[in-house]
Amino acid sequence: MGALNRLLKGNLDTKLVRVFILQILAISVATVAGVYAAALVVENVLVREALIGEAEHFWVHHAEDPDFPLPNTNNLRGYLARGSDDSAVPAWLRDREPGFGRIEEAPGSEPVIHVSQRGEDRLFLVFDEVQVSALAFYFGIAPLTGVLLLIYILTWVGYIMSRRAVSTVVKLSDAVRNYDFRAGHFQKFDVEEFAETGDTETLALVNAINQFISRLELFIQRERNFTRNASHELRTPLAVIKANINLLARFDDPDRRQAVIERMSRTVADMESLVETLLLLARESESKLSSSSLVLNDMLSELLDQLSTALGKDDIETGIQARGLLEVDAPERVLAIVFTNLLRNAMTYTEQGRVDVLIDRRGVVVRDTGCGMCEADLEHMFEPFYRGHDRSNEGYGLGLAIVRRLCKRFGWDLSAESEMGVGTEIRIDFPRARFRPFGERKD
Repeated sequence: MGALNRLLKGNLDTKLVRVFILQILAISVATVAGVYAAALVVENVLVREALIGEAEHFWVHHAEDPDFPLPNTNNLRGYLARGSDDSAVPAWLRDREPGFGRIEEAPGSEPVIHVSQRGEDRLFLVFDEVQVSALAFYFGIAPLTGVLLLIYILTWVGYIMSRRAVSTVVKLSDAVRNYDFRAGHFQKFDVEEFAETGDTETLALVNAINQFISRLELFIQRERNFTRNASHELRTPLAVIKANINLLARFDDPDRRQAVIERMSRTVADMESLVETLLLLARESESKLSSSSLVLNDMLSELLDQLSTALGKDDIETGIQARGLLEVDAPERVLAIVFTNLLRNAMTYTEQGRVDVLIDRRGVVVRDTGCGMCEADLEHMFEPFYRGHDRSNEGYGLGLAIVRRLCKRFGWDLSAESEMGVGTEIRIDFPRARFRPFGERKD
């Protein structure tokens, strides 16, 4: 893995160096081409226009005054051939035809010349561009060279900053590649580790990865919840089916067999509904869970009968105490999961005695006379896989964790009280429940 990271970083560094060199070459070529083009413009445009202007100026004044002096400056010299008399013209100029060009005056000197003719007379203008070229260098090439060096420096600074940013990206890619998803917990990346460059884009990428980790953690947690909830919740209907199969094998009376079959059919339908509910709960949104108005008295009575049959707790007395009907708007299967777990937990940890369901205007209380719990067990009783001090009973310690998760999801208040050797009391309050005392007419 380290070799791969070094290769990745090497490839990125190589690409940056390559881009830097290409930029330098492109800038250098463009600069040389610009200088060459400027030289051509100076020679072919400016110098030519200046010589043509000097020639026209001379011929105009020469027509008025034949003795008008020829140009004679530090850079420009003029010679005039009058008719066939070209004695005043240097020998190396006499054979030049009218027009522009260069000619070798002496070793290392090739001035620009311009020959013009008026009648029989010819004017030779010789422009020595050595000093002009020196001036062009000092006032043109030198500043251009400075600008070029500044561009080189800025490009190098850009390379250094890019390389530093790339090193941060490589560090981030290494952290993502070595991230251990099997550890059971999802540790987010520390932004401070990648903030040394001050690269806002990199920090934004780190934050985006952290958000992805959070969402991934939620998805995996829902997947785990579904797996353990499904395995836990299906135990009761499977136990009901198993018990009814045994009854079905013993009954010969068709009516009794038909009653058992109908009970099994209802249980299978409940299992299908249960699996569908768990799948919906495992999704990111509960919008597909349809709520309905339910009277909890009827549901709790039916659940007590089912669990008593499934668990075979004949020595336990059960009952419902209510002064009225409690009506709640909620998904039916969610309520069934919550109260099935509470009742099954109460019956499981009660060897002898009672399991009572108390219904009042605020909510429902499930009370048992079982072994009870100490303060430590009471503090952790709603945690997954926690089974308390008494582990003699079968189970995985998921029932109360499922209850807490569903109550939190739907905004129901969950509380518990327990005493060792006396029993446990768990209460669920429904903030928007409707209570109708017995004897009161429903309008």
